[in-house]
Amino acid sequence: MARRDKSYAIDQCALYRCGTKKKLLRLLQTTPTKLAELKAAESLYFRMEKAKKSGGVRIVYAPRYDLKRIQARLSELLMRVEAPPYLMSPVRGRSNIDNAAVHRDAPAHRLIDIEDFYPSCTAAKAAWFFGKVLRCPPDVVAILVWLTTREGTLPQGSPASPILAFLSYRDMWDEIAAIAARDANRLTVYVDDVTLSGGTVLGRTLWDIKQTLQKHGHRTKASKEESRLGTPVAVTGVILRDGALLLPNVQHQKRHQLRKALEQMPEGPDRLKVEAAVAGHDETERQIAKRSG
Repeated sequence: MARRDKSYAIDQCALYRCGTKKKLLRLLQTTPTKLAELKAAESLYFRMEKAKKSGGVRIVYAPRYDLKRIQARLSELLMRVEAPPYLMSPVRGRSNIDNAAVHRDAPAHRLIDIEDFYPSCTAAKAAWFFGKVLRCPPDVVAILVWLTTREGTLPQGSPASPILAFLSYRDMWDEIAAIAARDANRLTVYVDDVTLSGGTVLGRTLWDIKQTLQKHGHRTKASKEESRLGTPVAVTGVILRDGALLLPNVQHQKRHQLRKALEQMPEGPDRLKVEAAVAGHDETERQIAKRSG
């Protein structure tokens, strides 16, 4: 196994007890000059709007290229920290299909979505992680927080935000995992999608989890919460039915539409994009079939 695919305990992370600014910049593969340039910049993020599948738009703040490179390096280092079994994303080698497969044989499912997840992840919690968990001194913590947050929160659009959102709230997620285990439920976390399953999912389980989220500054989105007894049920884009994993009908329809479009499409860049999209749907179906079998 390649070194970059290995995972380590938190105290084996390269950033653990990183005691000086000089060492930090070396680990992040940047320089004091670049850091000073970034701090002097008028703007480090570009505001973008992305359409949500459910309607409306999501505000994304994309970092400029040189800051993004540093954030990506930080993400690379943090992604090497060993992840708990319940975390499915962001984890190398785990997918939305793996997430759904955990719940395939359960008769009861509860799906929870956290509202405004990244904007609710605070710089204070990032500082807690860098200082109390990674044991970095205050001057190093200050640089790390400055590099990874925008106006006091984790920006959606930064490559460091997904893993940092988990690690900065690891105490919260472990509390939630303990609640699920107490009530004999399976738990998975896929960024901001929380799935519980088991013989039954009790109201008190959900209540205790919501109270834990609220204690840590998060709230759930009622409109996206689902309670299902029996199947079929959709979990992170995969249909669970009678113990099997299936591609959703909407994905079959999209693939059919793309194939029909290809019949009338001349050679060129647009055709290559559509062919790649069809290949993506085919590969997803193969992976689902593989896990289902």
